[in-house]
Amino acid sequence: MASSNSPNGADRLPVYGTKEDAKDETAVLDFDRPRQPRVQTPEPEEQHNGGLTPNGPGILGPFDWDDFEARYEKALVEADEQEREILKEAESLAKYFQVWSSAASAYDDERAVKRLQTRQRFVNIAEEKMAQRQQHHEEVVRAFESALALLRST
Repeated sequence: MASSNSPNGADRLPVYGTKEDAKDETAVLDFDRPRQPRVQTPEPEEQHNGGLTPNGPGILGPFDWDDFEARYEKALVEADEQEREILKEAESLAKYFQVWSSAASAYDDERAVKRLQTRQRFVNIAEEKMAQRQQHHEEVVRAFESALALLRST
């Protein structure tokens, strides 16, 4: 089955359902599906009646182009109506989306304002604490200065 001419050691793939296939380790095993015999499609029988056959060349009957055009125009009108309905539905859905997105935007804006106010309060409190510490340190420095002045004067 295999020769060493190709890189994988095989010149060709095995045919499914043959002895060669059964020996091949890489063949796909399909136990669920029963094997079916190969059937050839029969050739169509030729009619030798000398006349025109339905499958053979012949003269076509007259075609009703007016009816065809009417059906075509009717189909276009129906497609146009369906398209209008789809566009109306899309427009109403777009309105719903706009309402939803504006409501979500307003809610997000409210939350952003509250976050900003919280941060401002935090900064204000931190600044007040810093001012209190600075005032306390200034008082401590003044106390040390007055204590040193008392020590020097004595």
